[in-house]
Amino acid sequence: MAARKIRPILAEIVEALDGIEAATAGKEFGQFQSDWLLRHGIQRGIEIISEAARHLPSDLLALEPQIPWKQIRGIGNMLRHEYHRISDSIVWAVVTEDLPPLRRAIERIQISLDASGIE
Repeated sequence: MAARKIRPILAEIVEALDGIEAATAGKEFGQFQSDWLLRHGIQRGIEIISEAARHLPSDLLALEPQIPWKQIRGIGNMLRHEYHRISDSIVWAVVTEDLPPLRRAIERIQISLDASGIE
């Protein structure tokens, strides 16, 4: 398998983060929980983030060691294969607690790539 370029992978993550943020703006947990399409759209966005993170090199992830990359890479499999075990409250916690720090980390990684000139 050919290695993917890093910037498009990061752009996929940012696009999914943007979509999740837009879809959940002004929403509360009850609204999320009662809206089938919103729940599944958010889950799909998280799957995209998870899969994209699997294609980022480990040395790049090491720039942001406070981010739980292993869990990010693994949650996509949980959503795809163990979806019946994922509670809405866990997904909502990911959205409200885990994605904002991830966004900041991705932005810092992008800045470091800009500084180093890496594609």
